[in-house]
Amino acid sequence: MTADTSVAASERQAVLGISVLGLETHRLSFPVVYCGLKQVCVPIGSWSVRLDQSTADALLADNLAFLIPSRYDQMVFEGQTARFSTATQVFTDLPLSNNIPPIASDPTSFSDYQQRLQTYLNTHITPQMQQILATAAEARYLEMNAQERGTFLREQARATGMPAVVLEGLISSSYAFGFYLPRMQGGITIRQVERTRYDGSKYIVYSTSINAPARTRMLVYQYNGKEFQPLLNLNTNTSLGLDALAQSASSSASVETLFLPSSRNAQNIFDQAFATSFRDSAIALSTQLKEYRAFAVVTPVLGSRASAIELAVGNQENIRVDQPFTFNRIINSRERQVGWGQVYQTGNSCLALPPEQRSLSYARLIKGRVDEADLAVEHPWTGVFATLGLTDSQLGLELQGQETGAGGAQFLELGFSGNLGYLRNNPSLSGWWLNMGLGFGAADDPTESTFSHLQAEGAVRFYLGMEKHWALSHGFYSALGGGFSVESYTFEDRTMDEQLSVSSFNLIPSAELGYHFTPNSRIFLKAAYNQPLTTRAEYKDTGEIDGDLLGGAALTLGFAMHLGFAGPYAWLIKKPSQQCNQLRDTISHQSF
Repeated sequence: MTADTSVAASERQAVLGISVLGLETHRLSFPVVYCGLKQVCVPIGSWSVRLDQSTADALLADNLAFLIPSRYDQMVFEGQTARFSTATQVFTDLPLSNNIPPIASDPTSFSDYQQRLQTYLNTHITPQMQQILATAAEARYLEMNAQERGTFLREQARATGMPAVVLEGLISSSYAFGFYLPRMQGGITIRQVERTRYDGSKYIVYSTSINAPARTRMLVYQYNGKEFQPLLNLNTNTSLGLDALAQSASSSASVETLFLPSSRNAQNIFDQAFATSFRDSAIALSTQLKEYRAFAVVTPVLGSRASAIELAVGNQENIRVDQPFTFNRIINSRERQVGWGQVYQTGNSCLALPPEQRSLSYARLIKGRVDEADLAVEHPWTGVFATLGLTDSQLGLELQGQETGAGGAQFLELGFSGNLGYLRNNPSLSGWWLNMGLGFGAADDPTESTFSHLQAEGAVRFYLGMEKHWALSHGFYSALGGGFSVESYTFEDRTMDEQLSVSSFNLIPSAELGYHFTPNSRIFLKAAYNQPLTTRAEYKDTGEIDGDLLGGAALTLGFAMHLGFAGPYAWLIKKPSQQCNQLRDTISHQSF
């Protein structure tokens, strides 16, 4: 019962992707702010950049694999011919009764783009759909798994030809995807920064940065056998919360120059920021799409051993390493989640291979339970989390060879954590996480009377590290890892009326115990040893003095929450596997 009609909804869909990115405008203007050495910032006008249609379309094509991976059959209309690619065959040069013109660009607004796209689909594409879908229907039927063939044919045998119910099902699983980019908002900041050469001399550089999120929108239309009807309207416009922070992290770029930059430098950094931000928006849209059952992979559980749950999906369906699946069961005529797990080994499920050469994917149970014939449902996931933690760090500070009793600090830390197995789709990285965070806090005052004239003002630190997670049971996990941090403590010297800054570069090995509430949230307790490798103590005006930070323990209580964007890891994520498409094309050429 679980592996019946629900599985039918997850079978391969045929998708037509509109390759022209709808642009609200081709010229963008960003306000510019200039900040001097004393961090006094003033607006100095605005700079303009250009977004060419060809550049936008090339970027869309480069990231289309995130939105239309090999799990979908793909339709391409070019002039008077069409191409239909299934998992096992490519139908080329299919004749069309009418020439298909390119879709008109330069919409005046999103509503105008919606109207233009639906009119275009139903005027130019709809008349050709029945013919093209019927041509590939036989191949698509043979690519169904046994459960879906049984679903379609429960009450009638496939005696001769294509049953009408099968053809109707194949036709109704056809969609069109369109993409639109609203006017990008953001800003440019120029900062004057003082640098120090190896000989101690100072010089000035200018750091120019831009932040301009690409808040791409996606329209999904379903073909019902007669016309295309609107189905979904997906949006990456987020301005609040942690998702907004992640989106901002992927939409920034900067350049450092020895000269004061001009508006001519803006185009280069905009192009860099736009490329990364658009990729992040494509990742976010693909994640949102999987929230709808028609676009999520669903498969029966074949083997239910907790450490090696067998799933008959893999690279053909773009299942990535550490991809979460929920395990659902029909209880009292309702589908209910009974557990969830993560894939640690992705199978080779290419349909172009003979069945005996395909391999299963294996998952581990993280929480709950699972049995054979439960339904494994792909969970929408980016592999990126925001982390919020409270850290108590107990270092020891020595000045002029004497203990001060200072060095401890309490930090409030906000950071990101990315699953490297998922991001790189690499089984050897399964369970590995790349963490980064920025903490602000209060430093402890000296307790020794000799240094009572020093008053702590604050502390800041940046952390970068990796850790390996191991699932225990019932949602618990353990982790070991380590990383590096740069920390800075400031004190006010009341006798000299001057600020003392103590900074260090630290090595931090750590151990962690955590608990998963859901695939999207967890709590953790981390114990670490903070070992400074280098220390520098310096008065702002007087100069450097003898100072040293001594190692000490650190304890962090934190919470991690899933993000809908890849954020600072957008540049790191590997595109979906093209192995199955390449294998299909190789076999097709050999057959030819």
